Amino acid sequence: MLTLAREARGLTQEEFADAISVGQGTLSKYETGVYPVPVEFGERASVTLGYPTEFFYQAGRPYGFPPFHYRKRKKLSKKALGKIVAEMNIRRMHVQKLSISFDVPSNHFIPEIDVDEYQGRTKRRPDVEDLSRSVRESWMIPDGPIANMIELLEDNGGVVVPCDFGSDLIDAMSQRVDGMPVLFFVNVNVPADRLRFTLAHELAHMVLHTVNFKDDEEMELEADNFAGAFLMPKDEIKVHLRKFDLRHLANMKGYWKVSMSAIAMRASFLQLITPYQKKTFFMEMNKLGLARREPNAPPPEYPKMIGRMIEFHRKRLGYSDGDLARLLCLNAEEFHAMYAPDAKSATPHLRLVN
Repeated sequence: MLTLAREARGLTQEEFADAISVGQGTLSKYETGVYPVPVEFGERASVTLGYPTEFFYQAGRPYGFPPFHYRKRKKLSKKALGKIVAEMNIRRMHVQKLSISFDVPSNHFIPEIDVDEYQGRTKRRPDVEDLSRSVRESWMIPDGPIANMIELLEDNGGVVVPCDFGSDLIDAMSQRVDGMPVLFFVNVNVPADRLRFTLAHELAHMVLHTVNFKDDEEMELEADNFAGAFLMPKDEIKVHLRKFDLRHLANMKGYWKVSMSAIAMRASFLQLITPYQKKTFFMEMNKLGLARREPNAPPPEYPKMIGRMIEFHRKRLGYSDGDLARLLCLNAEEFHAMYAPDAKSATPHLRLVN
């Protein structure tokens, strides 16, 4: 927990040792368990890192990076990666504690599909079109675009946790932990159109890659293709792609609520456009400066489940904000920064506080 707190604040071991005026060797022995941590040191760490002393004595254990995103992970420094993983773990621990008294309601659940045992409509091996259609059917999603991706996940056994990863290399991560709802950690700085696709991509990991592991590149590609099929079913999108140009894709974006780039990749995957058309499209997007952030993003979507958990504790269980801060092992100021209602969304807006 000492290591987790340090990394959540973005400090290397050397930096924290300097800040708290101890030798790095001593700090290393505390963090690795070679030496027991003196009470006096814990109190100093609490002041330096901005966590109450109770934070360091929480039960449980941190989880490492999910077995996805290895390509992106390689580009992150050890310090940046440690901060992101710490952020995930602290948010997960919050949800875990809030879930003790609050049963997360769910219409269905997020399945785990073993492709080798999957029984589909035919005897052939299922592809992403089959698997995405299976999930849509099991959740009784009507034809057409998905109205609200965050709401869909939270209605079917997930909790979406907005975070500030401090990097644009990772848009989201997902995690299954026994006894908890499936967690989707999302980068709050991601545009709404990209966020919807990212969540569908993470759903693919939770459906397809918690049973069968593959090469990281293969898992990422499969998750992208699943997301495209889930958000833009083949039989429906084909009709819309009889025409392919920038203006038409901009109109399609308004209907399907995904980026023009995602529509172009879907068209390419379905072989509805030639490689030359695909190349020309992305060259035009780059020329117009639209590669990273497109115009006309769909309305933003906000998580609600964590807000419901907080309000349940306040209104039904009589928790004060001080009680909630103690439950989550946060100082009062940081609790309010993380969980005070946001005026725009009427739901808590979470941010990382340095």
